[in-house]
Amino acid sequence: MKINKSILGVVAMATLLGACNDRELKELSNQAYIAQTGTQAGRLGSLQLGDSEVSTDINVRLSNPQDKDQSYSLELSSEALEQYNKLNGTSFVMLPAEQVKLSTANVVVKAGAVFSEAVKVSLQPLSKEQMDSGKKFAIAFKLKSAGASAAVLKGADTYVYAIKTITSANAPILGTYKGKYYKAIARGIAPVELQRFTVEMRVNINGLNRNNQALFGAWAPGSEIYMRFGDANPPYDYLNIKFGEGGQIDRTFEGAKTNTWYHIALVFDGSQATLYVNGSKITSTDKPAGRVFKLKDAIHVAGSGASYFVNACIFSELRIWNTARTLEQIRDNEYTVDPTTPGLLHYWKMNEGKGGTFANSVAGAPALNVYDESYDVDHPENSTIQTPVWVSNVRSDGKGTVKVP
Repeated sequence: MKINKSILGVVAMATLLGACNDRELKELSNQAYIAQTGTQAGRLGSLQLGDSEVSTDINVRLSNPQDKDQSYSLELSSEALEQYNKLNGTSFVMLPAEQVKLSTANVVVKAGAVFSEAVKVSLQPLSKEQMDSGKKFAIAFKLKSAGASAAVLKGADTYVYAIKTITSANAPILGTYKGKYYKAIARGIAPVELQRFTVEMRVNINGLNRNNQALFGAWAPGSEIYMRFGDANPPYDYLNIKFGEGGQIDRTFEGAKTNTWYHIALVFDGSQATLYVNGSKITSTDKPAGRVFKLKDAIHVAGSGASYFVNACIFSELRIWNTARTLEQIRDNEYTVDPTTPGLLHYWKMNEGKGGTFANSVAGAPALNVYDESYDVDHPENSTIQTPVWVSNVRSDGKGTVKVP
């Protein structure tokens, strides 16, 4: 079964083994089920959770009124979540029970009614460790009879909510900020050939009045992956992407705005290179078709120098994959991802909040270090790591820092 995850980036789906359609429902009698399932698979909902409590309601419904009160129990079920994961090829992790509170576990549908009163489900805030983990959390419920004469409808007795994490992080300012230029370089990049790749990051720049403001650069013999705001021709409010000789997207994403967060993802599947911004396809090209790209020695961020990178840019969540990420995967993992995800080569969250070293979340992979204009290309070991300005409260829900201060 293909599950659409595009709505709010969240799947909330009934785990149904024997769901029935509307006509069959009319023919049912003396049946109880979790109302949110509608007795049908594919129902979508949303739960977003970050550093503050959220709540939702869940109900029990009967197929037809009963002449006596009907009692049921509603409880969290790891087994239901395991079943969901198995059926749908997902890897959701159950939110710890101590972070889930139900207003009651004993649900009663009164005589003559078809709906129970709402059970309030309250989710306690995620810890920083949970938000940083990149794990996909979920909660799953199981409905059981507590001596009711109306039986529980098998298949509509479980419900799974996937949780989209609201992240809150620190992020560094690179480029030129208040007269000081900073770039970041990861040295010691292990050589690797990429028949397909994905490079993604979040950026927020405060000016687009100069060409060649380089967001990302990776070079090896016969290979180039280079993304920048602006090329030769003004205005410079567009992205230019170079794949080496004979493979360039001259102008794309024209009309970019300053002081605006963008999630940029460049995906190459071996035949097409596609640019996505904020989860929407911008353009694609077959110019680099059939090529093999390489990583070797170093990765550069904001590396075009003080004479070109004249504006300030906040960076966050830089990742390099040896896979072509799907649009669905990009949308679902814009703000964080599990660092153990297959295909992830490098992952700099850039959320330390202090210092000039950005740890690589992939075990054994090199960090990004910040340098100023005095960086010695010929003798990088003699260069001193610098400390950029950090901004706080960079939130995925848009309620925090939204521009370069």
